[in-house]
Amino acid sequence: MALVVAACAGCAFLAHRAMSDAQSPAWALFVASIPLTVIVVSLARRAAYGAALGVVAVLGLAAWWMGAAGLERHAADIFFVEHAGMMLALAILFGRTLVRGREPLCTRFARLVHGSLDAEAERYTRRLTITWTVFFATICAASCALYLTHLVEAWSLLANVLTPSLVALLFAVEYAVRRHALPHHEQVGFLAAVHAFRRHMAGTEASR
Repeated sequence: MALVVAACAGCAFLAHRAMSDAQSPAWALFVASIPLTVIVVSLARRAAYGAALGVVAVLGLAAWWMGAAGLERHAADIFFVEHAGMMLALAILFGRTLVRGREPLCTRFARLVHGSLDAEAERYTRRLTITWTVFFATICAASCALYLTHLVEAWSLLANVLTPSLVALLFAVEYAVRRHALPHHEQVGFLAAVHAFRRHMAGTEASR
């Protein structure tokens, strides 16, 4: 987990430096391609036809680099689509579980960790799901507002520095609030949330 956190922080730092250095478009394009490569590899590993998808991914990446000269001019656009798209996807992931008849995502996570939940914990985890939905939607809106008004340096600061920092801050604040709001419940930290998310995704894939 420490290596994952360090890798994410390193990528964020590299992305911010690449966005700030207008003299290195090739370097910016390379950094921008890292998240796309990770996503493609992850999908290839999980897909039923992983080998075929892997071949397609390799061909796609080869075509990507063959057209790198033209793509270098749009490296900033790629960064923007990755950041705003991820924030929007997370907002939808959390928000769609708030509709009537569905279990809020944070309630699902808590149930995976603790088993049964009482009414107080269910209310808290529903409010927490709303909080994460609003958070990701707000970051997505801010990302769009800054980038589309050509405030690229401010956008880079938001995407690569403030976003991971705010996510970490929200986890810390939520943990403190939970200790006060649910004092009689077992308190778990960040790693338990990560494991619950992985178990949830594994269960979602298995049901398909």
